[in-house]
Amino acid sequence: MPDAVAAAAIALPTPRFRPPAPEPLERDPGVMMLFNPRMTRNPLTAIPREAFERPYRKARFLHLTYHGVYEPDAIKRVLLDRADAYVRPGLVQRILRPLLGDSLLSANGEDWRRQRRLMAPAFAPPAVAGAAPQIDAAAGRSCARMADGGGTVDVAVEATRATLEIIDATLFSGASGMPFEDTASDVRDLLAGGGELRLSQVFGLQALDWGVAQRRGRRAQTRLRSRMAAMIRARAEADDPPDDFVTRMLRAFLAEHPREAAERLTLDNAMTFFVAGHETTANGLAWALYLLSRDPQAQAWAREEAVEAWRGGDPAAVADRLMYLRMVWDETLRLYPPVLRIDRQATEDDELCGEPVKAGDMVTIWPWVLHRHRRLWDEPDAFNPENFDPEARAGRHRYQYLPFGAGPRICIGMGLANTEALILLSRWLTAFRFEPAGGAEPWPRADIALRADGGIPLRVSRL
Repeated sequence: MPDAVAAAAIALPTPRFRPPAPEPLERDPGVMMLFNPRMTRNPLTAIPREAFERPYRKARFLHLTYHGVYEPDAIKRVLLDRADAYVRPGLVQRILRPLLGDSLLSANGEDWRRQRRLMAPAFAPPAVAGAAPQIDAAAGRSCARMADGGGTVDVAVEATRATLEIIDATLFSGASGMPFEDTASDVRDLLAGGGELRLSQVFGLQALDWGVAQRRGRRAQTRLRSRMAAMIRARAEADDPPDDFVTRMLRAFLAEHPREAAERLTLDNAMTFFVAGHETTANGLAWALYLLSRDPQAQAWAREEAVEAWRGGDPAAVADRLMYLRMVWDETLRLYPPVLRIDRQATEDDELCGEPVKAGDMVTIWPWVLHRHRRLWDEPDAFNPENFDPEARAGRHRYQYLPFGAGPRICIGMGLANTEALILLSRWLTAFRFEPAGGAEPWPRADIALRADGGIPLRVSRL
């Protein structure tokens, strides 16, 4: 917290704010969750209480054995120490491939390694620093829209618009062909349609899905891919295309594949980075403003720090000065992790938490559960940015906090997402005060992302 208010700990809310969340179940629903529409639409409602209290759980689910792991050393073994023995499962491939094709997110093995090497420079620290002025420009436009919002703003909608503009500018040179008005609802439908857990997914029979959400999601996917494909064809045919992420990716794929395959791989990855690159950050930003609106002292401290940080005026340097706001952001991602679950499949026999794991078994880690686990966090359901002060960080196991995953497959866009979040939040806080708008509290809903069901309206006042 800023030095001027560091001694004001007595002003902290007592008790701390506990945002609403689904109550854990007293009994594990097992396979019956697949027949409960409420649970399939929002898997957060199907998690049993014991998952938040035990470091390890084993369950048989249809034809698969699952190991639920919430012990940090065991998680490190799966995601880092023996990462080659725990691969992205075929079930996850079946869920992701219809949505995102053969992209980095769904690839495995050497194909994944080649794609990761190709894309890493676009997300290296120099590239992120170079994107800071574009992020700041988008933040300025966002502030102008909020000022015209009439006092109450759905910050989930505004955050989506701002992050969409940023991903378009930083990775697509503003030429993705995905304007907010035509795109935001399609992205929501795409993720909602693909995020419901259904028997058809488990058995690889998605072609039999004819539910309303699935039909809407397929139509949205067709529209999104059509617009993005048109942009990629134009890049392939241009004599002097912009030297950006998409063009470099297309050139690299053309060097290894025939044109049709290269354009398809470029399209798959462009869709992945466009959808995941703005939607997950937008959700986190909206939740952060919601939490700050319920904790006026934390908001005041973050605002004071942001005002001081921007006195230098250099967007590329601002994020490093926002120590308390970074604590707020990290705590937001603890309560609302963008990576909802991490699944791996064992390729050989092993042991986790003293229990045998057989080749073919599934290992699942839910950051939603890990970040709220009773053995790992004090007041795990409360909003407490001090969970991430330097002393608390030093005493915490690296693998009990996984907002972007961990190990070789850690989210490649983590640095960009964090910088984007800190610049946007600091700009918003220096311009506005955020307060509850009244009405129902926002409710977390999980599909492929973790969004607020019905949005997050807040009262926004100019300073």
